Amino acid sequence: MPQQTLSRRTVLRRGALVSTALGLGLATTTGGAAATKKAELIEAMASKSGLSTADVERALDAFTDATTAALSVGDSAVLVGFGSFSISKRSARTGRNPQSERRPKDESPVTFDACPEFAAALDLNPGRGDEASAKCRDADVVIDAAYIARATGDESHAGLSKADSKRAIEGFLSVAVDALKKGDRLSVAASDDSGGSDDSGGSDDSDASDDSFGSFSISKRSARTGRNPQTGKEIQIAAKNVVKFKAGAELSKAVN
Repeated sequence: MPQQTLSRRTVLRRGALVSTALGLGLATTTGGAAATKKAELIEAMASKSGLSTADVERALDAFTDATTAALSVGDSAVLVGFGSFSISKRSARTGRNPQSERRPKDESPVTFDACPEFAAALDLNPGRGDEASAKCRDADVVIDAAYIARATGDESHAGLSKADSKRAIEGFLSVAVDALKKGDRLSVAASDDSGGSDDSGGSDDSDASDDSFGSFSISKRSARTGRNPQTGKEIQIAAKNVVKFKAGAELSKAVN
């Protein structure tokens, strides 16, 4: 009997692990981190897109590399259908001694604006209307399937096809929507992060969180009084949920 009980527990535990795997490596705890390792995000994207993990990683690295390069020279970048990235403009403000416990809340040096399609998939009110649409159309660097196809080619590899590049982007968007709808945080590693796959296709099993590029989460913005940019008149802005982006260490270093 003890042996049967142990066996049943083992089966249940393995079943739970399988369920997690079928959940594409995303954390099940609300408010936790989803796809904490780069390898997990790549596996999730591969499962969604039907592409190999190697091709998915090349596409993901092309996105993070292009965004980092654009922001490092002050340009904006957009991943089509997902969102736009630009340098934050910080106004003068009162800070606190970093050694003090009463330090200001961490701020990201990068601003993220969800494209209307992504906001709609998350059942969010885009909130910025034409402004959000314009940022997603008129960024300095537009990362789409054609861009990924070009960027993934080098002396040793042919670039991904436009069709496969589109599937990789759609896989990333699907994983992001799944995670954020659950209330999880989605971490994304920079291309040179040690958590990536090696040349043999294997992945590092480091326990460190791969968010060197940045992380995405849903944040509730309180109702507040604003001003109409056209008239200067005060207007009441309703509370809403927005996608919050926090730049990681590597991206922050590149833009500062």
